[in-house]
Amino acid sequence: MRAAGRRAAGRRYRGADPAGKRRVKPAEKSEAVRQAYPSERPVGILLAGGLSRRYGSPKAFAEYGGRLFHERAREALSVVCDPVVVSASIALSERFSPSCDVRTDLPELAGQGPLAGICTVMRSVPAGRYITLPCDMPRIGPEEIRRLESLARTHAQADVVAVRTASAHLPLLSVWKGGLDGLLETRIREGRLAVMKLLAELDTVWLDASQLHEDPRIFHNFNTPDAD
Repeated sequence: MRAAGRRAAGRRYRGADPAGKRRVKPAEKSEAVRQAYPSERPVGILLAGGLSRRYGSPKAFAEYGGRLFHERAREALSVVCDPVVVSASIALSERFSPSCDVRTDLPELAGQGPLAGICTVMRSVPAGRYITLPCDMPRIGPEEIRRLESLARTHAQADVVAVRTASAHLPLLSVWKGGLDGLLETRIREGRLAVMKLLAELDTVWLDASQLHEDPRIFHNFNTPDAD
């Protein structure tokens, strides 16, 4: 039995289902997904585990428009995703509200960047698709996520459907096919953590950001407190 107040990596912290610890084998996955998600809604992965060194404080708890970054991201994902899982560090996990499904990296993957967070959620919450959104893009709202999900369905055979603007690729504003956790774990263990290099090797479709919103400022990453 774990000590009181101590949290286990990769588990749901509030209202945890003990069965969530069990890794679903590939042969079981399609049936498990069908039973758990009969509507085939994607799982949302809110990436909030960054160190925020340039920002100076945890970006998940910064404010934009009177609301916390992570609250805005969670609302955006919730329009099409069920559940929405927050991927966060152990140090930050206690700061989220009790209504958040917060998970930290599996011990063997801890501290290895966004791929570790994505892999952990894929292992603990089996699904057919996952939509990832970093917490530092607070201008992304429900309509942009709705359009992303809709466009991704037209590329159902792709491993990843991601977004790019005229000046930058946004690999973490994306839709991932389920079943990639084994590949992600292998790359993490090999120290190959670059998301863009991974997407270059996968069947990745890049959507023009204008298909989600005509204003490119919507897709801005807030890396410093004075970002605008």
